[in-house]
Amino acid sequence: MGKDEIKRLLQLYLSNYRKGKDTYFDSNEIEELLDSFENDEDYAYYNDILELGLKLHPEDSGLLIRKCKIYILHEDYENALALLNSISDTNNEDGDAVRVECYCMLDGYDKAVNYIELLEKKECDYLEGLFEDIAPILNDSGMEDEANDFIRRGLKRFPDNVILMEELCYNLENKGKFEEAIQTCNKLIDMNPYSYDYWFLLGRLYSSISNYDKAIEALDFATTCDTLGSEAKSLKAYCLYMNENYQKAIEAFNEIPGDENEKFHDIPWQANCYIKLQDFENAYKLLHELFEKKGKLDKPSTYITYMRSCIELGKGDEAHQMLLKAAEHFPNDIHILSLMILDYLKNNDSSKIMEISEQLFNIMESMKDKDPGDIKLLLMAAEFLCVKGKVNKAIEYYHKILDFKEEMPNVFFQLAMAYLINGDMEHFDEYFTKLSPDELLNCLEKHFGIDVTSIINDDMDKHIPPEDLVKEFLNNKDNNN
Repeated sequence: MGKDEIKRLLQLYLSNYRKGKDTYFDSNEIEELLDSFENDEDYAYYNDILELGLKLHPEDSGLLIRKCKIYILHEDYENALALLNSISDTNNEDGDAVRVECYCMLDGYDKAVNYIELLEKKECDYLEGLFEDIAPILNDSGMEDEANDFIRRGLKRFPDNVILMEELCYNLENKGKFEEAIQTCNKLIDMNPYSYDYWFLLGRLYSSISNYDKAIEALDFATTCDTLGSEAKSLKAYCLYMNENYQKAIEAFNEIPGDENEKFHDIPWQANCYIKLQDFENAYKLLHELFEKKGKLDKPSTYITYMRSCIELGKGDEAHQMLLKAAEHFPNDIHILSLMILDYLKNNDSSKIMEISEQLFNIMESMKDKDPGDIKLLLMAAEFLCVKGKVNKAIEYYHKILDFKEEMPNVFFQLAMAYLINGDMEHFDEYFTKLSPDELLNCLEKHFGIDVTSIINDDMDKHIPPEDLVKEFLNNKDNNN
């Protein structure tokens, strides 16, 4: 049916609809109208025409299956399956695809497999299409293990099916099995060596295992297949950056097609390249313009790069303002909070240090991997509080730091000193005795700035045990730090 006929049928429907009348269409005309809506991705009248079709032809299996698909669209798999079971004629690909999808989404993957095996025994002539329909649905639904099993079942029967090989490649990538995904992707390239998508996928897979040379090579092939391939050019620039080839990365970023809005994503990476080359002026210019156009930056790391360029160029006030903006947009980012602690340490603002440190502690407690740099900043905050006379609060901080990392000689030493200041000799001894002699010597030299080894050599007759060195040092009136 041509477009003019489709347009005529739709106008007839709308005309009668305005008059409050139903228009009679045979089931084929309804199907044609619905197909045209799907092809044009225009669903304004889809449900109305479908309901009219079911009113006119309530037993039509094709229309009923379309109704099942509406249920699936709204994730109402129970009603979709119930309606499908009420249809007498379900011996078709669409109906079986609906059934298998419903089984999978209702935690009945075993039922889906059994049904597929039943169709195999019947030598179903649309089985390959059924595998093609269901595999991407399972992948997109996050059912990675089921998708992997289903795809491999399909490939065992249809080993050269391109759609299934593509889905297997994406599935393996999502599961982190990059080497096997690369092997599958190379098979796809052997089948179609001029596919931009396959070469780009190969480049992405190589970049995932940090093989940036291979990734760049694959991405160069991708751009020969599609000279406007902005994704490939963007990823190539990133790979050059990760390969520490910063000048070429900048050139690659400049070659990415598209307007300014399309290139916003790449600007922070390009700025990082300039930072690595110590070209802070160009880094600042890029990020300043980006901030001016967007009013904010999309990632905490971009704010940090901007602040770095400001500081290197002597724009301290602007760096401070960017830190406040970053804290406003990313109030729970540990790196921004760490910088806030540094800023308040510089300004001797103990109340703010306590407030931000508590926030940072709470966030870090829920994290699996702790950044050593953030732990170090928390340690600095604890030291600051101790110097300011807030010893009990400092002790609380030291204990929280030890919750993150149990074996920290430096923290044992400082915690022991804090207890000593409080006159709590029992806890002083508890943490002081955790230090080995070498650890104790290192801490004394670091915190009190004395060459303990020299003191020992100068007065060998005293034979002071290492564990008594701190007490000896503190008892010396000339060392009252």
